[in-house]
Amino acid sequence: MAGLNLTVYSIDGVVPVVDPTAFVHPSAVLIGDVIIGPGCYIGPAACLRGDFGHIEVRAGANIQDTCVLHGYPGLGTIVEEDGHVGHGAYCTAAASSATASSA
Repeated sequence: MAGLNLTVYSIDGVVPVVDPTAFVHPSAVLIGDVIIGPGCYIGPAACLRGDFGHIEVRAGANIQDTCVLHGYPGLGTIVEEDGHVGHGAYCTAAASSATASSA
């Protein structure tokens, strides 16, 4: 992530956390309770909204261009280690593993 201009938004004092080895495209939007793990890729125009529930993108996972991940109260949205969410997918209160293209 070195050298990138990354903007994140807090909700109720909760600020997204991004591992320094992750790549988050400058046009991606991270809001609230979002954790991006090591070696992750977050593509252009992706929106990860942890405003209602927790979002976690685990080590090596990638979220492609224009994806929307949205939390739901009491349920997390988790992309497992080496998981992949394909271009333009919408996920809410779901889990994605390395074998699923989107949840």
